[in-house]
Amino acid sequence: MRVCVKNLISSGLKQAACIARFLAQCAAGIRIEAATSGPVTGDMEREWQNAPVLIDKGKKGKILTLVLVNNRLEQIRRTAFTETGMAFADFQKKQIQGKHQAVVRDFFTKMNGHIICVTDDQTFLALLRNTVKSLALSKGGLIDFYPDPARILKAITDDLNAKRSPALFIERSMSGTGDTNFLIKQFRESFPQLRILAMTTNTDKGRLMLLHEAGVDNILVKPISGVDLMEKMATSLKPPSAVKQLLDRARTFIVQNIGLDALKITKKVLEVQPTSAAGYVVMGDALRLAGDQDKAQAAYERATKQSENYMEPLQKLADLAKEKNDQDMQYEYLKRLDDLSPLNSQRKMEMAELQMARGNTDAAKELFDGAMNRTFKDAMAQVAAVAEKIAMSLQDSDPAQAEKYLRKCLELKGDDLTIDDLTTFNQLGISLRRQGKPFEAIKEYQRALKIAPNSAELYYNMAMAYFEQKEKETAIRSMLKAFQINPGLPNSSAAIAYNMGRVFAEGITKDKARGCLKIALEMNPDFTQAKELLATLVAEENG
Repeated sequence: MRVCVKNLISSGLKQAACIARFLAQCAAGIRIEAATSGPVTGDMEREWQNAPVLIDKGKKGKILTLVLVNNRLEQIRRTAFTETGMAFADFQKKQIQGKHQAVVRDFFTKMNGHIICVTDDQTFLALLRNTVKSLALSKGGLIDFYPDPARILKAITDDLNAKRSPALFIERSMSGTGDTNFLIKQFRESFPQLRILAMTTNTDKGRLMLLHEAGVDNILVKPISGVDLMEKMATSLKPPSAVKQLLDRARTFIVQNIGLDALKITKKVLEVQPTSAAGYVVMGDALRLAGDQDKAQAAYERATKQSENYMEPLQKLADLAKEKNDQDMQYEYLKRLDDLSPLNSQRKMEMAELQMARGNTDAAKELFDGAMNRTFKDAMAQVAAVAEKIAMSLQDSDPAQAEKYLRKCLELKGDDLTIDDLTTFNQLGISLRRQGKPFEAIKEYQRALKIAPNSAELYYNMAMAYFEQKEKETAIRSMLKAFQINPGLPNSSAAIAYNMGRVFAEGITKDKARGCLKIALEMNPDFTQAKELLATLVAEENG
């Protein structure tokens, strides 16, 4: 008996090979014979080398033939063809996930990679550790965790001295530290080879652009699933392309004042990739070093045309205009930068000073006011971060005092509350629950939902507050909402998975309870309470 996939041509080769691998996994004992209407090329053989395929180079004009050696034809037909492609789509998805895992695995094994994680978010840290753990690598010490950025400089330096490839995962905003943009910029300038991934819950475009301006390689918007985290890591941790390596070499020449060699490299790069914005930026740097400002300006302009949101060439053009003492041109480029990234108070000051020099006092005053307001908000955020750090240190020993400082933290922010303040609201709710004030905690959670209506963490904490008050149905509804928003929430930690299991066990959601408890035990096999509750639920199901 045979199953045939017709019209196999070279243009559909990759898809056909993927179909073959998929069908081969549906049933044991399949032999796949592949033939094309033309000669079998080296590219074809390489594409099919991972599929269980017999390539007959002597046959032409044939079709792809799948030959069964047992009686499982109907099962294969149902799986492969009658389920509207869902099974095949799932197979393709797993193939992509496998490629992402391979990239991250190579980062650790072939590039001697090491992750330096700066976070006060234990949920994210647990997710990161579990994501790396899923790679099943034999070597340990792949992640080092720091709750405070003060020790990061030494950690990065130690890695580089030990010939490791460090990757910095850092929160955009942290308790006691506040905004980390300045730190990120310093790390980027000091360690050009460092891979930097910033974590944030704030999706405001201005905040994200500030991170890009500081020099991050990628941004992780939380909450994030393990699959999406692996994809982001693969994108950021993959080996540099040949073009990037050449441009890095050219940058090294520029630092060494060898502009001619750098220019030769960029010309070669642009011959291969004529739309490379980064190539034009480095070319502009080389030309600028050689003293040819006009050609440097033209190169930077070409870079902006290749990528409108690329801020580096705009900043280079502003600096170049300043060197030429062309205030009008300098202001124009700074204005374009400000349109892209409007939260940079230092740039607003520079623009205001230019307006003053040009005699535009009203425009200058408006810019000065904008810079002042932005600086004041950033300063208040810094004070609030200190208040939050004090509260965190008091949370276990004196929750009433912790509540006081957490409320002060929110008060200092005024109306400038954002999704970044969710941690403060969550901690305030926890301090209230520890004082036996669950309904006040729920009130604060509901207040926070106005800022972040899709926060799984808020709904989780609300569910626990309701559960503590024996309002089980409301607790289940809140926990279901949390699970709906973030199905990966149980994977955050064994404690979270167990608590979700406890809540779900009280209703008709016992299947979800069992699933959560199994996850808790996968992360912590010695979790006694989870074992006991799961055993009870399994006994009820079987009884």
